[in-house]
Amino acid sequence: MKENKPLGLPPSHPDYELVKRLEEAIYRHAKGVERFKKEVPVLLRRAIDEVIDTARSNRFTLDETEKTEKTYLGTKVEILLRFFLKMPRGNKLDLSIDGTETDIKNTIHQTWTIPCEAMGHPCIVIKTNEKLAVCSFGIIVIRDEVLNIGENRDKKRTISNAGQEQIHWLLKDEPYPENFWQNLDPKLKREIISQSSGTKRLAALCRLVQQRPISRGIVYGLGQQNDAMKRLRKNGGARDALAREGIAILSGQYDQELIQNLGLPKCRRDEFVSFEPKLPAHIAQLRAAGSID
Repeated sequence: MKENKPLGLPPSHPDYELVKRLEEAIYRHAKGVERFKKEVPVLLRRAIDEVIDTARSNRFTLDETEKTEKTYLGTKVEILLRFFLKMPRGNKLDLSIDGTETDIKNTIHQTWTIPCEAMGHPCIVIKTNEKLAVCSFGIIVIRDEVLNIGENRDKKRTISNAGQEQIHWLLKDEPYPENFWQNLDPKLKREIISQSSGTKRLAALCRLVQQRPISRGIVYGLGQQNDAMKRLRKNGGARDALAREGIAILSGQYDQELIQNLGLPKCRRDEFVSFEPKLPAHIAQLRAAGSID
């Protein structure tokens, strides 16, 4: 996304030294800038997926969760972030960054709600947008001038538009793994999830959504049983039925060379991709590999 504002505070800003020190500490605990930028977006995807909990709730997007669960998402993000950075809780705030009490606030909306106890302290502000699959991660020192005047019943106040200009961004509108179901054609989604068994749901998914990586989490969500992966394999799984239809299910762990040769999207080791070949050369390759009949 286009970003017109600077990602950092100018050195003349009164909070510059504190925020810079916290930024350096976060990168150090993350074992480097690149690892931070790689792992935090994945961490946020995991937090959201654990709240949705498709395998046990039969819900597929964050929009389908209860209001209290959306609130709990902030707690889930705090827990995973502390674990990733190997940082403890503070005495009264969510995080201690090398001894500096720091709050953590997550939102799926436009701003963050700040409690009274965070006043005068730095705060990590995190934002996710499921529809666009982008996330932001910044640091701001909470002062009266960065907050809106109005407060809620708990005397919490939100960061104002002017206050948001004081955020030092470590990530700004950064892509993160999208929710597979979020922007899928509703008709396709209904056809997939309306099937009567885990095996049939997975077969419908691979038949209707091809040449797009499918994560292990999606498989578990549709399988909705302890050994959901069995519903995707041969010997009674979706792969048998689809192979007879001429549709291959390829594994990022075992079929990486074949995936590359066929020009399919790159898959991680825990992902799969389905493909119905049309070219004779592709059909021959998949038959030789035993992927289709």
